[in-house]
Amino acid sequence: MALLAFVAIAEAAAGQTFDLILRNGQVVDGSGSPAFRADVGIRGDTIVAVGRLEGASARRVIDAAGRLVVPGFIDMHSHADRALASDDRRAREAYNLVAQGITTVVFGPDGRNPIWPIADEIAAYRSGGTALNVVPMVGHGTVRGDVMGDDYERPATLEEIARMQLLVREGMEGGAWGLGAGPEYRPGRFSTTDELVALAEVVAEFDGFYYAHQRSQSPLPRWQTPSIVEGWRLTGTEGMRETIEIGRATGIRVVGSHIKAKGPSTWGHSSVDVLMIERARADGVQVYLDQYPYETFGGGATGVIPPWAFAPPGTDRSGGNDAPLWRTPGLLSLDNLRLNLDNDEYGPLLVGDIEFMLDLQGGADRHIIVLAPHDTSLVGATLSEVAAANGRTAVEQLVDFAQAAGDESLRSGVLFRPVAGHTFDVENYMRQEYTATGTDGGVTLEPRPGQHPRYFGTYSRKLAHYVKARGLISLPFAIRSSTGLPAQIIGLSDRGYVRVGQKADLVVLDYGRLEDRATILEPARSPAGFDYVMVNGTLTVDGGQPTGALPGVVLARDEVRSEVDP
Repeated sequence: MALLAFVAIAEAAAGQTFDLILRNGQVVDGSGSPAFRADVGIRGDTIVAVGRLEGASARRVIDAAGRLVVPGFIDMHSHADRALASDDRRAREAYNLVAQGITTVVFGPDGRNPIWPIADEIAAYRSGGTALNVVPMVGHGTVRGDVMGDDYERPATLEEIARMQLLVREGMEGGAWGLGAGPEYRPGRFSTTDELVALAEVVAEFDGFYYAHQRSQSPLPRWQTPSIVEGWRLTGTEGMRETIEIGRATGIRVVGSHIKAKGPSTWGHSSVDVLMIERARADGVQVYLDQYPYETFGGGATGVIPPWAFAPPGTDRSGGNDAPLWRTPGLLSLDNLRLNLDNDEYGPLLVGDIEFMLDLQGGADRHIIVLAPHDTSLVGATLSEVAAANGRTAVEQLVDFAQAAGDESLRSGVLFRPVAGHTFDVENYMRQEYTATGTDGGVTLEPRPGQHPRYFGTYSRKLAHYVKARGLISLPFAIRSSTGLPAQIIGLSDRGYVRVGQKADLVVLDYGRLEDRATILEPARSPAGFDYVMVNGTLTVDGGQPTGALPGVVLARDEVRSEVDP
């Protein structure tokens, strides 16, 4: 039957003309099915033929022989929103993203909108054009802040939740696809699960979805250290439990975003998450994950010493490591570090907090120095290596860095890229059929020392390392996780697959030359092998070179459905 269909397509194509034909490629269509050889015919922004098109002509023909033709990648967690809404033409071109095959980005990450209301955000993307298609979301933190103002460090009242529901409804009616949340960040971390459920119930009326930077994926939420916590510790799985509960209560699709097990104390927790998810899915809960394929977390370089160490002894720490208090001008100074360490009460607490942070971020042997202005020869060394060479403990070395090389612009003296994850968990999450791919990155024009390699290499790493080199997952499985699966989660009907009627978001990939080149010490190296990238039928990468084109559109939910539905 398949052969007859291809013959029929070939006969129908004879004499036809297309705007573009991708000829003789190995199509991996985004469904998880094996590759097959086919031509792809495109008119305007749409795929109109997939099969043998020998008799057809086109304004341009790209010879894809020996290469893969795959759907454009859909980034499930992107921070490119501010760049694409800006007045900077270079930022809108999003070179580091299109160069790795990304054609669509999902916004509202961590519960934030760059512009509010949603109509103004959408207008900003449309006004100057974008290289990528945009999936707008309502940010939970945005609507919470709009309703509660500065008085957000508490549970919302029923009246406040009702007002938030009105804003979520306004956003959904304006074209958003769902609710993005960050209940580990301000102001979302003061919300209750009931508040999130109430807002997700509004999203359910529009067949939207919920995705979240979850409340915690480590022994303590990121805003806490042992000296702050009041008698309780988490297990690292509470965030996933809450996400599942929201899906169970509302019936909508829910996503545990940039899933990870952070720090040795939680290594292995992927198994607990997987068991919880499988049980929930067996009960009918539509729960998914997204992941960037690295063992190192966090967008930029970081220090280890908590901010309260640089505040006067006795400063109230109860607001947490993310409290506005630590941004108070003149409060923090290097002199206070020694005062706190020498204090009989605060010294032991500070050492305990530093030791906790070291463990949370992977341990001293997994803290790679990426910025050391006072001694550039240290770049690439680990904290444990430097400490051993100097005859110090890791904590002593951190204090010495701060006291000997710190200044008011860099109190820690050096910055690290910690490697807090374990191969087991990264791979365990990746193997699940419900795990999509996302960068958790954004547009970068001037990469900073220590910036995460995911900004340039997320998709090349997944394909080159985990498929090509390791064989952990198959090529069709990996492509589906980056295309058809995110389209399914979002609710996109016209993207994510190489099929007739789909929009022409496509990548032509030379798998033989595929190389992931972004590393911790050289994060701004673009991958090799991404020869052509197309958004809505227009090339954003042509022959491996960026075109600067801005063919992306805002995928407002009501417009997409009106185009697809009869």
